Amino acid sequence: MRPLSNFVVYVPKKVNETKKIGDVEIYIETKFNEFEHRVMEGEVVGIPEKYKTQVAIGDTLYFHHHVVITPQVLDENNDLYQVNYSPDGGHATQSYIVKKKDTDEIIALDDWVFLDPIKPEPKLKSDILELVSFEEEVNYKGKIMYASDKIKELGLKIGDVVWFTKNSDYEMQIDDKKLWRVLIQNLTIVEK
Repeated sequence: MRPLSNFVVYVPKKVNETKKIGDVEIYIETKFNEFEHRVMEGEVVGIPEKYKTQVAIGDTLYFHHHVVITPQVLDENNDLYQVNYSPDGGHATQSYIVKKKDTDEIIALDDWVFLDPIKPEPKLKSDILELVSFEEEVNYKGKIMYASDKIKELGLKIGDVVWFTKNSDYEMQIDDKKLWRVLIQNLTIVEK
């Protein structure tokens, strides 16, 4: 298979509808939190002819949760999906990160950064009273876990703690770890 400008991935299940707790596997009704349960990874079976990428056939590609929705289905009988790709990155691409099949190395694509969340500390704590807040907690910083070489242009490196603009993070599970996906241009401060 030779796609012209996008990736093609094999995704046998569109949603994660079971969860294992100890030795017991339970069924989850996925309609209540649909985006959280959609599959966001697949085996690469076609790489774009138009672009040179670090992705190879057989690698695992992590992508946007919309990929498994109908318009991007190439062949529903064979579980093949198209994943939009643009080397310019940004929201024009749905391809975010790749796990190499031979080495298990994880490489962020283009201008995406993956952060290990640093949750804000509670503002007020008491051993006597339980304080209840209805204020939504806002994420604003994390430690760089994976990023393309584009972070070097900003003087950043893996392990740096960075801040980012409000609501620019999106939680994804990469290699069984929950990380935040953020565009490089949404990074605002690096802690020294």
